Amino acid sequence: MKLLLCTISRNNAKRLKTWYKQLNALLDLLIGVHDVEVSIYENDSTDGTKKRLEKYAKLLSMKCKTTCTTTDLGTQHLVGKEGARVKNIAKARNAAIEQASQIHEFDKIVFIETDVLYNPQDAVEIILHQGDIISGYTTNALGQFYDAWATRKTSDETWWEHGIPTEKTQVWSTFNGVCTYTAKAFQEGARFDGVNPRTEMTDCDTTVICEVFRTMGYDNIAMLPINIRHPPTSLRERLFYVKQRLFGRV
Repeated sequence: MKLLLCTISRNNAKRLKTWYKQLNALLDLLIGVHDVEVSIYENDSTDGTKKRLEKYAKLLSMKCKTTCTTTDLGTQHLVGKEGARVKNIAKARNAAIEQASQIHEFDKIVFIETDVLYNPQDAVEIILHQGDIISGYTTNALGQFYDAWATRKTSDETWWEHGIPTEKTQVWSTFNGVCTYTAKAFQEGARFDGVNPRTEMTDCDTTVICEVFRTMGYDNIAMLPINIRHPPTSLRERLFYVKQRLFGRV
């Protein structure tokens, strides 16, 4: 099986050491069994992300073909649900796919975020699981479900309010930090976007790609009971995380 592992990044310098260590360990599990390629795309970072990505890309290229683009487009670094933000992210994801080898060569395309913590063996399970779009689930440092905007159980929802999954769950849309897509849909023209083709409204880019897949008949979309964690970002989360570590719970 030929796999394309993609990462997009912007102002994530502090997270990249962990991202690299996890990805490097994941490659050790995949290479030799599968043909693997890595694609990294960055734009408009101002915190040292560019240099660190270039350094890590050079190291990764010793294991497999690795393409790394760092560029300055002059886009704003927005947060939240702004239409411009999700469109910028969608363009970055598409660029990561398109700068790699010919898309028809791949069987699966995997997106791995820079700000998640995961067990590489769990990532292998997500990558190899049968389905059109497969993910785990994300939690914050307090153990609460994280990727709620991208994850929906039905087409009527705009937010995940079903708690932590304890079994494989069919969903309308998902992403959750480590997400695997069948390459066939991308080969047939599917791309990320910031506008939902069904509602014609601004929406999460990773929800939009699920909608696009569905219109093309790729509707086997599921979330596995595999925890992908986000590191603490607030003081409250940091204190909770320290307590959990002291008691050996993380």
